[in-house]
Parts: sequence; C-alpha cells; structure tokens
Amino acid sequence: MTAPLRAITFDYWDTLVEGSAERERTQMRRGAFRELLAELGHDLSYEDVAALHKDVARDLDRWWRDDQRGYRTEEAVTHLLSKRGIMLSEDDARVVHAARRVDDALVNHPPELLPGALDVLERLSRRFRLAIVSDTGIASGGAQDRVLELRNIRRLFTATIYSADIGWAKPRREIFQAALDQLATPPAETLHVGDIERTDIVGAIGMGMRAIRCDIVRVSGSSDAELVATSLGEIADYLLAQP
Repeated sequence: MTAPLRAITFDYWDTLVEGSAERERTQMRRGAFRELLAELGHDLSYEDVAALHKDVARDLDRWWRDDQRGYRTEEAVTHLLSKRGIMLSEDDARVVHAARRVDDALVNHPPELLPGALDVLERLSRRFRLAIVSDTGIASGGAQDRVLELRNIRRLFTATIYSADIGWAKPRREIFQAALDQLATPPAETLHVGDIERTDIVGAIGMGMRAIRCDIVRVSGSSDAELVATSLGEIADYLLAQP
C-alpha cells in the first residue's frame, strides 16, 4: 500500500521559473568580472572576458554534471581568477563584492515564473508541505530566495535547499536528505517534481521518494517518474486527486 503523500519538493529552474539566460544578466556579470580583473591588474577587453566566462562556465557545468558538486558563487569567482594566474581566497573582500554583483544580476533581471506556478503552489500548499531542492549554478541560493520573494512564492515553502549550501548537487542523496530533514517527512511520503531525468528523477527515486517529471520547457523521452506532465496545472490536479 502506498504511503499517504505529505510533502512535495520542487526543482527551481525550468520547473517553476524559466531557465534561459537573460542577456542583461550575462552582461552584468561579465562587467563585474572585467572590473575585478582590472582592479587586479588585468585589463581585458569585454570580448576577452566573455571568452573567459564561457571557459569557466564549461568547468562549472562539469563540476555539476560529472562531479555532482555544489559550489559557492565565491568559488566560481576565484576559479575564474585562477585562469589568469590570480590566486585569492574566497573570503577576500574583492571576491565577495564580485560575488554579490553576480547575485544582483539575477535579482535585477529575475526569471519569470512558468505559467500557472503561483496558483499551483497556492493550491498545493493548503494540503502539503513544500520545499525547493535546487542546483544553483553560479548565483547563490540566497539570490534564488530573493527571486522567490520577488515573485511572492517564498512564503509557501517550508525550506529552500540549494546545492551551493549543501556542497553536493542532484542526484546526490545529501541534497534530498537536507530537504527531508527540514520537512520532517520520510522519503515514502515525499514527492519530488523536476525537469531532468538524470538529476531530479533518478535522485529522488534513489532516495525512496516518489517523482514527477515536468516537461514544460523540454521533452526528455522515457521516464521512471510516476507521471510526466506538460503543465504545472496537470501536476496539481494529479496530486490533489491523491487519497
């Protein structure tokens, strides 16, 4: 017999908010990197900084995809500097300032909620405990929380769990376990909603959780999830019909 569902965890990017990179966001970050490099005696053109940024982005993607690492914004900044032979600690004031500007780029140019997200979360929060389980990318979990507040949905989540804070990314057990601890629910009574089979669905099922794949932004083929949905409304209707 299936245990009653008590809690739902949601992925962030391409599940609740659109994940495409905003041009203004990218430009703001590259401007911050260029100013930091210039302050450290490396006066590069915008084009050179853009190429450096792309190189670092490939490394960060490898950390996430192959090593399943969560990393702090400051770590990403120091890694970029190391490409130019500049070695600074993550708590250096100049690094911290640049990391803050990376976060500000997300908050100043925030992603839009996917269609129906606010209504769906409102409906689900009346019956289930909700949490975010998100791989953060270069912006911090704190910046992602600020976007949730701007979109008026942070209040609906018991917890927001981010790979940058945990040190591990999905599908690692640690990031899911942190959410379960905050929700105070066992895996069998918790369901995860996410858009990537490799990270969201494999990770959740590996924890003993239930899983729904969200194919709103992309279609990803076959799935081990109990439902593959093409809208958030479909997910809400399905979950609210549970006994």
